[in-house]
Amino acid sequence: MLAASLMMSACSGATNSSDKPLFVSAIDYDDFTPAAGCTLDVADATYRACLDPRALYAAAVESAEAADNPLMVVWGFEECPYCMKFKAEEMNPESPRTIADFVTNTLSESQRASLPNSGKDFQISYVHIHVRAEDGASLAEALGVTDIARDRGWHRVWSPFVSFTRPGSNTFVAQTQFEQGEKPCNYVDDFAISLEQLGYIPADDSKVREMCAAA
Repeated sequence: MLAASLMMSACSGATNSSDKPLFVSAIDYDDFTPAAGCTLDVADATYRACLDPRALYAAAVESAEAADNPLMVVWGFEECPYCMKFKAEEMNPESPRTIADFVTNTLSESQRASLPNSGKDFQISYVHIHVRAEDGASLAEALGVTDIARDRGWHRVWSPFVSFTRPGSNTFVAQTQFEQGEKPCNYVDDFAISLEQLGYIPADDSKVREMCAAA
């Protein structure tokens, strides 16, 4: 009976780790001081125009590196309806996307096996950067995000724009799109391909990902 209880507890623990949210905030915005006299941000804003984006990004990279997580940067602004749609569908704290959902349904068997503990504890750190604020736009330019947007026919970074970086490696990839003008139909496949490009998981052509025409 005791052995059975211990086995159930072990299984339960593994399940619980997989039930954690896939995305975890890399920073606490309350730890940062708004620019003097800045009143642009509403209470509990997702995208903070009054905070120094370079400080946010640097702290997020450090936090993600300490956690051994990839870092997802979501570039947007508060009045952007698609930014709010992305947040509601992918990062809603009331019904978060779970580790199990992503690892089981989005990754192939070989990709899951490549992750520690078969990905049961795999999380993605994230930070939101206000890309319409002058300093946010400057950071996007410095990191090469704006160049990527221009290469794809935009005069500036569209919103939301999702980029990934691998802390400690200077490897940086942004919003998957291929030469033939296709992109993944689902954000989760975009996330997975970005993780392949960063080297967190191996590429696996056996995993079919639905592609849609790029807008």
